[in-house]
Parts: sequence; C-alpha cells; structure tokens
Amino acid sequence: MVNIWALDKHQDIRHVLLLLTAQLGPDAFVVDTQSQQDARAVYLLHPGDPHLRIWLNTLGQPPEHYGVHVEHLDEDTFDNYESLSLVALVDLLAVELGVVEIRQLP
Repeated sequence: MVNIWALDKHQDIRHVLLLLTAQLGPDAFVVDTQSQQDARAVYLLHPGDPHLRIWLNTLGQPPEHYGVHVEHLDEDTFDNYESLSLVALVDLLAVELGVVEIRQLP
C-alpha cells in the first residue's frame, strides 16, 4: 500500500485519495506511482483487472469536484465524467471497481 501523503501530488488529490480509501476500503484500488502525471491527477488501477485504469483529476474542476476518465484497455473504450461531487465519485468508482459496500465517513 502506498503512503498517500508521501505522493508528489497536490493536496486536493491526496485528500480525495484518503477519502476514497476510507469509503471504498484500502484494497479497492492501487495508486499508479509509475506513470508521470500532473500534480492534480493520478491513475487508479483495479487490483485484479490489468485492463481497467481510472484517471482521476482536479484539473479545471470546481472546488471539491473531480474529473474521471475510465479506460477499459482491452476494449479500447473510455468514459469521461466531469465535475463529480465526492458522493458521485465514490458511487462511480464502487461500480467500476466492483466494491460491494461503501463505508460511511466518520
């Protein structure tokens, strides 16, 4: 597991990664530390499906909203979502990552 606070990312990305880990669980996704991305963006990988990659970003988004590109590499398809609230982001990622239970934030 990666130390989220040690990532060379903007505070907004590190913060949302902590929230996603709390709600989706620590094993729901893997943070791609190999790909070079903007400080306001990160790839999330499915731990069991190497063909699914999710680009999460705050570039050009309103405060506390997120952009997401879901890439299905084996099908060469992607879905694009903009200006997602945290609730909408968690719901989307739960579906894409196959998370059965979303945990409530304390």
